[in-house]
Amino acid sequence: MANTSDAGVEALRRLKATEPPLFLAPNPALSEAARTASQYLFSSLNPFSPKSPLDQLLVDGFDAEQIWQQIDLQTQPLLSTLRRRVKQLVENPEEISQLKVPSEGGNKKEENILDEWEEESDGFDEELDEEEEEDEEDEEKEGEGEEDEEEEEEEEMEDEEEEEENEEGGGIEDKFLKIDELTKYLEKEEEDFENGEADREGEEEDDDEGESDEEGDFGIGDDDDEDEDEETEGIENARYEDFFGGKKERGSKRKAQALQESDYSDEDDMELDKQTKGTASAHEKQLEKIQSKIEQMEKANIEQKAWTMQGEVTAAKRPKNSALEVDLDFEHNVRPAPVITEEVTASIEDIIKKRIIEGHFNDVQRVPKLPPKGPREVKELDDNKSKQGLAEIYEQEYVQKTDPTSAPLLFKDEQKNEASMLFKRLCLKLDALSHFNFAPKPVIEDMSIQANVPALAMEEIAPVAVSDAAMLAPEEVFDGKGDIKEETELTKAERKRRRANKKRKFKAVAVKRTNKKAQEGAIRRQVNG
Repeated sequence: MANTSDAGVEALRRLKATEPPLFLAPNPALSEAARTASQYLFSSLNPFSPKSPLDQLLVDGFDAEQIWQQIDLQTQPLLSTLRRRVKQLVENPEEISQLKVPSEGGNKKEENILDEWEEESDGFDEELDEEEEEDEEDEEKEGEGEEDEEEEEEEEMEDEEEEEENEEGGGIEDKFLKIDELTKYLEKEEEDFENGEADREGEEEDDDEGESDEEGDFGIGDDDDEDEDEETEGIENARYEDFFGGKKERGSKRKAQALQESDYSDEDDMELDKQTKGTASAHEKQLEKIQSKIEQMEKANIEQKAWTMQGEVTAAKRPKNSALEVDLDFEHNVRPAPVITEEVTASIEDIIKKRIIEGHFNDVQRVPKLPPKGPREVKELDDNKSKQGLAEIYEQEYVQKTDPTSAPLLFKDEQKNEASMLFKRLCLKLDALSHFNFAPKPVIEDMSIQANVPALAMEEIAPVAVSDAAMLAPEEVFDGKGDIKEETELTKAERKRRRANKKRKFKAVAVKRTNKKAQEGAIRRQVNG
């Protein structure tokens, strides 16, 4: 703890000795010193703030904003505790003499004082909340709670008017009015009114004739005595509401402001404002500020706005070259092309080389578009006339029903026959590989004697089942007439000969076709005839 406090004090001294311009530039040393000083101050004030959610200030890994929020968490309950303690000391000044400032070596005294503070803070938690609410109500003049209290006080004042005039009136005193000052002011006004009555009459006689005539016309001079009597009675019975308005009227503050604004528009009121400008109250000054703001806003609405605030504006409705001075936002229908730089080109080349080395080619594979439904089966209809008569058809159906052997083969039977044929072929190939040593000899019904067979047959490597025809050479199988030549190797006479042979073949085929058609036509005529 001693090292921490020494480091904190040293950091505070260093910050105090640092010149202000150095704080404008980023400096890690000053930042570290500020963090150390904040941590020291936080830990030193933590015992006096029992409601602080943090035991110590967390600095490592936190930025300035987060550290400031931690300090703010400690400051709020500390300020409320100090405010409550100060109020207690103001109410009971005797407690100030009992407080003792703890020395550096007096740890026990310091602990006792801290314990007292903690007990008081724990005991006055509810009072703290109520006092905070009262402070907020004092700051907000239009609070609902204050209005209720003022209404209750006003009702009491209406019930006990005579008693309140003789009392000091501490309950209605506020920052606008004090009863003692009001009493002195009323007494002074009465004296001035009694002493200056004659002077006022003399001044009125010295006024212009036009003004006196107007007063005579309106009958103002006849009622001077009555007005004076009423004014004396009003001054004697003056109350708080006569100067600052009824407290119930605060609820209808907006209506009062509207009426006052309309009154200020008159010329007579403007003259009175000029005369009483030096002695205007805070409320009147506030109304003047509001009125000036309203006038400024009305003037701004009446004046012509800039072309940028008029919505869609064409070139003819705005000043020349005015669009050059403004940053305009407009939409692009086409995406702008990327800027090609050396870095972009180098990165693309590196990617291509890497893909080539790795053999990683991710070409887009087209997805085959399959039809949602399979093609419909096309049924072919035979338009030819049946060659069988009804008698033959009925005969075949009857035979199939009576004789099961003559029935048509089913699909399974066809598969069985196909499998048996494949198995026979496989067995034949296996027997050929073994030279038919294990195969039974086929039964030969007809025997014939051949005399031209050689007496001795040489044994060959080929299997016995292989025929001699498969072992013949191509020229032994087909022996053409003469040498086979290509088209370019033929002579002129050979080309003519080949062309004549082709013509003869074509003529023979054409003759066969005509003869066949003639025969078919004759048969049809016979059938139809």
